Amino acid sequence: MLFFLMIHCQCINFGNPQGVGPTGIFYSHYTLGYSENVTPEKDTKVGKACTNRTFFLYTSGDSSIGAAARNGNITEIKSVNKEALNFLLLYSSLCTIVTGN
Repeated sequence: MLFFLMIHCQCINFGNPQGVGPTGIFYSHYTLGYSENVTPEKDTKVGKACTNRTFFLYTSGDSSIGAAARNGNITEIKSVNKEALNFLLLYSSLCTIVTGN
């Protein structure tokens, strides 16, 4: 009963674990495009950086564009996308995926 009241009064906010897009209670996995520089040349490098949350208790990581570019050794960014994963509201991640040269 106390748990119900806390949720009802918004003392506990489960919110959207990934911070963007829809979230399913059981499972969700999707990619969102944020920006793209359309050029005829092929992107040669991909960098990915993630922030993970476990059991609403522990969140860690750096999912910034800069971290993703460093992870892929990218100096010229062509596109930025977000990839979100949620499993039973127990584990979720939000990743930034950067492509470029």
